[in-house]
Amino acid sequence: MYTKRIQLVNYGPLENLDIELPFEGETPKPVILVGENGSGKSIVLSHIVNGLIAAKGIAFPESPEVEPGKVYKLRSSAYIKPGGEYYFAKVDYDSSFYTSEIRTWRNKQEYLDVPTGISGTAAQTLWEKLGSEANDFYDSNFANDRNTTKSIEEIFAKNCVLYFPFNRFEEPAWLNEENLKAQAQYMNARHLSGHTSRRIIASSPLHENQNWLFEVVYDMTALELRQENVLVKSGNDTILGSLFLGYSGDAASTLEAAVQIVRILLGRPDVRFGIGKRHNRVVSIEADTDSEVKQLVPNIFQMSSGETSLLNLFLSILRDFDLCHTPFTSMSDIRGIVVVDEIDLHLHAVHQHDVLPELVKLFPKVQFVVATHSPLFVLGMQRVFGEDGFALYRLPEGQRISPEEFSEFGDAYQAFTKTVRFSNHMRAAIEKAQKPIVFVEGSTDKRYIHQASQLLGKEAILQRVEILDGGGKGNLDKIWKLRNLPDPIVRKGVVLLYDCDTGISPGENGNFVRRTIPRQDNHPIKMGIENLLSKETLEKARQHKPAFIDVDPGRTKIVRGKDQIVPDEWSINEDEKKNLCDWLCENGTQEDFQQFSVIFDFLGNMLDLQSVQVEEVAASEPVDAESLLDGNGTTVSEESP
Repeated sequence: MYTKRIQLVNYGPLENLDIELPFEGETPKPVILVGENGSGKSIVLSHIVNGLIAAKGIAFPESPEVEPGKVYKLRSSAYIKPGGEYYFAKVDYDSSFYTSEIRTWRNKQEYLDVPTGISGTAAQTLWEKLGSEANDFYDSNFANDRNTTKSIEEIFAKNCVLYFPFNRFEEPAWLNEENLKAQAQYMNARHLSGHTSRRIIASSPLHENQNWLFEVVYDMTALELRQENVLVKSGNDTILGSLFLGYSGDAASTLEAAVQIVRILLGRPDVRFGIGKRHNRVVSIEADTDSEVKQLVPNIFQMSSGETSLLNLFLSILRDFDLCHTPFTSMSDIRGIVVVDEIDLHLHAVHQHDVLPELVKLFPKVQFVVATHSPLFVLGMQRVFGEDGFALYRLPEGQRISPEEFSEFGDAYQAFTKTVRFSNHMRAAIEKAQKPIVFVEGSTDKRYIHQASQLLGKEAILQRVEILDGGGKGNLDKIWKLRNLPDPIVRKGVVLLYDCDTGISPGENGNFVRRTIPRQDNHPIKMGIENLLSKETLEKARQHKPAFIDVDPGRTKIVRGKDQIVPDEWSINEDEKKNLCDWLCENGTQEDFQQFSVIFDFLGNMLDLQSVQVEEVAASEPVDAESLLDGNGTTVSEESP
């Protein structure tokens, strides 16, 4: 059963939503709804689910999921969009089935005219069916007649139909000890007319999935064993033996599909399910080693909440389709609809981006309609399905967009990966450092300092430290967050040297020090290390190439009736920053770099202080008398080699 179209007018935040769900031929494409909290994602899903539950109630009246005669989703005037007089909703499914509803603020007889927006639309049909003393009408062709009931029964017999609400929950082992004790057991399925063991709403299905796996394994081993009789020569005798040919049948195919899921989930191609002996009938996850079978997860209830969430979701699809009693050979046999609210719930970033899209791809004929807040999941879907392999809709507008139109999605993922890589890289650099490290904001800062050391005769100071490009103020801030690294890792000091415009206060924490380069006042350059260059030096650079420096000319402004002089403001053109550095490092003089001495004064004082501290520590350590003796027992003097 597939959803074809959904229309919502004046419903909560949704003013005029009309989505035709996409297909590639007869194969549905995954549909993803995105938007801020309150944008209507759950509302859209609830209308789809409401129709599915209504259909199930017709086919299986003795197994209701809502009270007979009621609907799953509340109808209330509170959902009418502010300023509107009505809301209208309609969902179209395949086989020409539909559900629709209308709700008005007042009873129909109180309206002199048809409310604006109804005439000439799909809502007009419902308005005409609305009783004069009513303000609510629900319509559906899930009629309770023999032909319709049979048709819906056939649909449920060939389709998985599942809804995972946002409040689904599976208690982890540490929270509920009973989960660890719960053993797999035979399912208690009822095979009576009008009954079904299947449920659309899946909130906590791990127990059911465990019991189902046990039965699948039992059926495979007991009913689908394949062997061939062979004659085997034993000495002078020939005896009849059996050759094991494996397992073949629906249960074997189903178990193989379940194993595929857990292999993608755990990222290991060698794992499988294990089932304990009858006195401890728990379902585990295990793998073969060179010498034994190793239990990776002794009990599936001990998996993390994210792993459990994914295992439950995709095993439930297999289980629901298996309960259809439809022949199964591969994942492509499974069709139906799976609705998931907040599909990224409980998931780590790796599961969102790498694992979940791969699991969705396992079920090519299942229509996934999901809501998410996760940019990583959307980017993972783009990686696995390509740009046109799934549909992304932004609510409340209902506009189909591409991941590129959500530029912040890419930015968020890049920022995440860059942060992780940067932190690991900086940690490694600090750990390997043989000298104190001085991180500066940019590559030009590093070049200016090296050139100044040569012109000012300060090379000896730079030989005692290592200058590294920190990649900007933001990255220096990230390095500062590493200040609690253990002492064995921070073998030498770490200095963060910020530009004069950052406003960072001085700080010290263990071997970490941060300082700001002093600002030259009354200087036309207010930002960057170029503030240390004199105005005369910058004038020379401008004469060589005016594009080096952008100038906001000085002017006179009137403040409270008095003239005030606003001086020139200069700034280094971003596109010319490196070119200016190249020119000054090639043509600059000692006088041009004179103000850089404040950096070397600070570094020299810091290194001298560090040396004193090392000497004080050494002097305070107890001396082993034997260490002062040579091999002959003679006292070794300070002059001894």
